[in-house]
Amino acid sequence: EPIAGQVQVLRWRGRKTSESDLTSSPSDIRPGDIVIIPADAAGSTLLGDIPPSRGPESARLDIGDRAFILSRAKALLRLHPDLINCWPEGESRAKALAVLGMSSEDPDGLVEAVRDLLETLALETQNLPEFRWLHLTAMQLQGESERKTFRRNLYRIDDDFLVLIGQSLISDREITRQADTFSDEDDSSASGTSNREGGPIRLLDHLPGVEASARRFAAGAGLPDVLVEAVAKAGLLHDLGKADPRFQALLRGGNRLAVGRELFAKSGETPRTRKAYEVARDAAGYPPGGRHELLSVRLAESAPDLLPETPDLHELALHLIASHHGNCRPFAPVIFDAQPVAATVELQGRHMAWSGATNLERVDSGVAQRYWRLTRRYGWWGLAWLESLLRLADHRRSEWEQTNTAEVEDE
Repeated sequence: EPIAGQVQVLRWRGRKTSESDLTSSPSDIRPGDIVIIPADAAGSTLLGDIPPSRGPESARLDIGDRAFILSRAKALLRLHPDLINCWPEGESRAKALAVLGMSSEDPDGLVEAVRDLLETLALETQNLPEFRWLHLTAMQLQGESERKTFRRNLYRIDDDFLVLIGQSLISDREITRQADTFSDEDDSSASGTSNREGGPIRLLDHLPGVEASARRFAAGAGLPDVLVEAVAKAGLLHDLGKADPRFQALLRGGNRLAVGRELFAKSGETPRTRKAYEVARDAAGYPPGGRHELLSVRLAESAPDLLPETPDLHELALHLIASHHGNCRPFAPVIFDAQPVAATVELQGRHMAWSGATNLERVDSGVAQRYWRLTRRYGWWGLAWLESLLRLADHRRSEWEQTNTAEVEDE
């Protein structure tokens, strides 16, 4: 329980986030942590745009379930009176409230009531485009409700709060495609999917494609030419770290023998479940929590003529490479890599190479100092804006690649 006067927050650690990461003690927060603060916490309005409304109306702003299915391609349905009232008018509302009123001491009865609710909800939303996400959620959970283990998917949070969590991926192609390009948590979610119909995405196709998109976005935003080129160069070099032979093996399901001369940026052979991913990662020799961004920085540094010449733009390009999945603001993630390997890339006639640990997670590596220099130069929101140009270029290019053939060409 939080101490009186303190706010309970969540240290977000991606896949590894658990109940133990809820804390109200400042001493539990570490440099580089992502901290989720309740919107109604004292002083939280100083940290962002918090809608002023409270009570049932504020639930209409809650898009958590919709965001979950779009970002994870899995179903999540939270039953709470305020959220249920945001569903379309129909019988499902009454059934959901009845489910909330049931006792947890009758698990079989609860499961049957939930099945009935999901069937009704799926029917009531099937012809409502604005509630398509809710229809897909209900359909997915309805299918899973026939499993004997379904009751494990039901979590009672409070007397008036029940959460249903799906275990399988949504089969809808559009939802899966969007989820594939959404997450930054680790290299499996940020890099490990591709157009399953067209095959893997080649790294040497992806890099110039992101460069072109980043240049177009930066120019469209009205940036000076020198900044446009700095953002574009970062796009060209941002994923060089995927040349790590162990990561290439991971993209091939952990099979080191399958790694050839052709480098992949994404592959449909990357395991989708956490357990299968860990098995493949161990087989590939890739370190737990491994990331490609820091190796990308080191490889980019080995070909300085591909980076902007002026010191300030040179720094900006390196920071954009390091931060293109949300890290290095200011600290780089600490990865324990017991056996780092050599990585090489041939790009635009340049040979880039790095061997061993990057050491960029060290406090004295210069990564954090570079972030603060750039923040002073471009401002709090200015630097974030520049970062977003590259991140969005990467996302949009990945979407384009996944909806086209494997023979990817520059737009």
